[in-house]
Amino acid sequence: MINSRVMLKLNSYILILLLLMFCFNPLLGMAAICIYSPFLVNFEQKIASIVIIIFSILFYATLQPFSDLAEYLHIYNNINSINIFHYTRFGRGIEFFILIIMKVVHFITRGDQFSFLVAIYSIIFILLMTICKKIASEFYLLLFFCIFFSYGFIQTNAYVLRQILSLLFILMMILAWNKKSIVFGFLSIISHTSAVIALGLFFLIYIRKFKKLIYIIVPISILIVLIAYKIGIFSYVIDRLISVDNNFSTLSISQIAIYNSQIGTVFCLLYLFRNKINLSDKSVFLILFGILNCFLFWGFINIPAMSNRFALFMCAFSSVLLYPVLNSKMNFIYKYKVLIVVILVNLIPTLYIFYNVEMANNLFSFMNYSPIRSNIFDFITLLANRLTENLPYLTQGN
Repeated sequence: MINSRVMLKLNSYILILLLLMFCFNPLLGMAAICIYSPFLVNFEQKIASIVIIIFSILFYATLQPFSDLAEYLHIYNNINSINIFHYTRFGRGIEFFILIIMKVVHFITRGDQFSFLVAIYSIIFILLMTICKKIASEFYLLLFFCIFFSYGFIQTNAYVLRQILSLLFILMMILAWNKKSIVFGFLSIISHTSAVIALGLFFLIYIRKFKKLIYIIVPISILIVLIAYKIGIFSYVIDRLISVDNNFSTLSISQIAIYNSQIGTVFCLLYLFRNKINLSDKSVFLILFGILNCFLFWGFINIPAMSNRFALFMCAFSSVLLYPVLNSKMNFIYKYKVLIVVILVNLIPTLYIFYNVEMANNLFSFMNYSPIRSNIFDFITLLANRLTENLPYLTQGN
């Protein structure tokens, strides 16, 4: 009893020190909090999670709009003149979920652009935190950091917002594994039509367990294909594939290596602990989905701007594949070491991104180009400026 009380007091002091570190340097403080988080008790983890999720939302909301992000804001500015259920630029009118968000935020905030960024990143990071908690209640903050601190997540989270939302709803669908899964499946489709890849895999894997559903699924699938053909989805995708030009560069060798290093490491860890992992239905689906994403990545490797989008799960969310390890009977230390290994694999590429941000050598402008040097007061000052001034753009989009 004495030892446990001493540990509780020690943890409280350590958490206070970590929060002070967060004030001096929010990004590095976040890293320290997440890395130590498995040793905190539930109440302390909840406090830490509130700090982490608020910081994550506002960290991305400090981006100055460019490329796809600027395009989203242009649409947001004109949302009142758009029929959100017939906006053909987004999946021929199917991908209307983000337009609903725009409509609601625009109405509440009278068109404030910064509010839209806060709203969309709030949905993304709340969903991500929920998914991490469903995967590993002890390690959810550390798993969250594995994803947040990955090269692929940073690179795609300012571009493919609809697809990220769709993928998060797919993961919620798999982890819920009940009647709510249907709702999450629907939300994934109206977020981005790429969800059909995951949904198709889901039906292929589990149709053998629900054979009676084949009499419902097959007719519905045929109907969906006919509707997609009728409204031009197939021709739209084919046109996008064949009409790409040099405005979109192909992936560099270094990007290809980085995208594959994390998922390669995760698969190696799964193989290393193959006799100890939990091979539940959810685990099998995630492993197969990861393998499918590898095939999609390499299948579209020569098509500009397509490879990392088709294989978004592999590039940005491959840490989720640790589900079989984190839900196994392996001891605490092994699980902790597995997550630290993934963070170390991400470390150099991600720090290189933030170094280039500090040098203003790329389009990311986190925390006014000072994600590493800023303290909490600099961060608050920047947020105050965003609330009172017009949102500065880097580029006007594509």
